[in-house]
Amino acid sequence: MTLNRRRAVSVFAVFFALILAPTLSAAEEATPIKCLQIGLEPHGTANVWAEALAAIEADYPSVQITAVTSENLEALRYENLKQYDVLHVVQLKVENGDPPDFVKEGILQFLKEGGGLVVNHFAVANCQNWRDSIDIFGAMWVSGKSTHDPYHTFRMDIVDEAHPILEGVTPFTTDDELYFNLLMRPDMHVIMTADQERFGHTVPEPLLCTHYVHNARCVYFALGHDPKSCSNPMFPKIVVRSIEWAAKRR
Repeated sequence: MTLNRRRAVSVFAVFFALILAPTLSAAEEATPIKCLQIGLEPHGTANVWAEALAAIEADYPSVQITAVTSENLEALRYENLKQYDVLHVVQLKVENGDPPDFVKEGILQFLKEGGGLVVNHFAVANCQNWRDSIDIFGAMWVSGKSTHDPYHTFRMDIVDEAHPILEGVTPFTTDDELYFNLLMRPDMHVIMTADQERFGHTVPEPLLCTHYVHNARCVYFALGHDPKSCSNPMFPKIVVRSIEWAAKRR
C-alpha cells in the first residue's frame, strides 16, 4: 500500500469514527437504565413506594425499575445483579443485621464491575453488624447514637447547586424523619441538608450525599419514611437523578 493510500485510509477511519461516535452515544442514552430496587416496605409499612414508582414509570422514561421485596435476597446474587446498571437499596431483611456472604459478595462484585448504587432512608439501619456496610452504603445507623425527632415538616436545602443530581431540583419542604447522628464516611460529598435544632443551635444535617466504592458511583438519600414522604414531587425526581448519576448518565 502506498503512503498516500495509507493516509487516505487513516483519514476515512477518523472521519467515520467521528460520525459514528455521537450516534452510538445517542443510542446508549436512549436505552433506559436498568435498576433493581430491593425493599418496598421500609419499617414494615406496605405500599410506601407505590406512588413514587408509579410517578417514575409515568414521568421518567430514562429509568426502568424492577422492584422486589426486602426478603428477596436471592436477587442480590451477582449472577442476577449483573443484568442491571444500578442497585437501589431501600431495605434488606437480614438476621442480626448481617447479610449472608453471597449478598455481600454480590454487591461488591457488582460495584467492582462498574454498577452504580443508590441507598435510601432506613437501609443504613438494616446491616449494622456488616462491618463494611458503612463504606459501601456511605452511612450507618448506630443503635443508641443515631436518632431522629418525631416525624415532622422540614425544609431540604441545596449545598452543591452545580451537582448533576440536582438538575431541576429546588429547595423544598417535606414531611419525613430527619435522621441525625448517623455514622458517615468522612469523604461523603454533601449535596442537600436539612436544619436540625439542638440545644439552642442549628445543625445542617447531610441528607443527600455521594461517595465512591471501587470507582463505582454511590448515593445515600436519607428521605423516604412513608407514603407521604415519597409522594412529594421532588422525591422521585431526586431518586431518578441519583440513579442516572450512579449509572454515569449525568
